[in-house]
Amino acid sequence: MYTPSTFKEEDSEKLLKIMQKDAFATIVTTDEHGTPVATPLPFLVKKNGDEIKLQAHFAKANPQWKHLKSNSNILVIFNGPHCYISPSWYKKSGVPTWDYVTVHAYGSAKLFESNQETAELIEELTDKYEQGKEKTGSQRWKAKNNYPDKMLNAIVGFEIVVQELQGKVKIGQNKSREDLEGVVTALGKSSYEQELAIAGLIKNHLKSKD
Repeated sequence: MYTPSTFKEEDSEKLLKIMQKDAFATIVTTDEHGTPVATPLPFLVKKNGDEIKLQAHFAKANPQWKHLKSNSNILVIFNGPHCYISPSWYKKSGVPTWDYVTVHAYGSAKLFESNQETAELIEELTDKYEQGKEKTGSQRWKAKNNYPDKMLNAIVGFEIVVQELQGKVKIGQNKSREDLEGVVTALGKSSYEQELAIAGLIKNHLKSKD
C-alpha cells in the first residue's frame, strides 16, 4: 500500500483496534491463473501475545476458499471511517481530497478441519454481532443448538495468522491547524456517521499537538 510517512500508522495496538471495530473486511487471493479474487466477510480479530489471528468463513460454493491451500501470502483489507474533504473548508487554498483509515493485513491461512471448529467460529461471530440487539426489543439469537448441521456443511471456516500489518490514517496531518479546524467545524455539522468519525479523529490529532 502506498503510504507517505506523514500518514503511516505503525502502532500495532491502534491498528488492532481499527480492525476489531470495523471487522467487515475484504479478503484478496489469486486463482490458478494469477487473477485477483476478493470477497467481503465478517471477521473475528484475535490477539494472543504478539500473534494476531483473523477468523472467518466462506460459502463452500464460493471457490475462493480453495485458494487458501495454495496462496502463501493472503491480503485482508480493513477499512475504517472515510469521507470527502472540500477545499472550501480550508483557511488557505487547497484541492479536494479524501480522508480515510485503512489497515492491510498479510498472512498465511489454514482451513478448519472439523465442523466443531467452524461451529465455534459461528458461535463467536454471532455473539459478537448480536450484541446490543436487546435495544431493538428483540432477543439475542444464539447459534449454539440453533445452527443446522446442514448449514455447517455448506461453509468453510479458516484462520489467517498475520505476518505483516500496514496501516494508513490520512486525516490532513500535512495541513495547518487553521485548515483542520475548518474541516472539523464543517464535518461537525453533518449527520453522517463517517464524517463525524473523521472529525473526531482530526480533533484528537489536534489535541495531541497541543
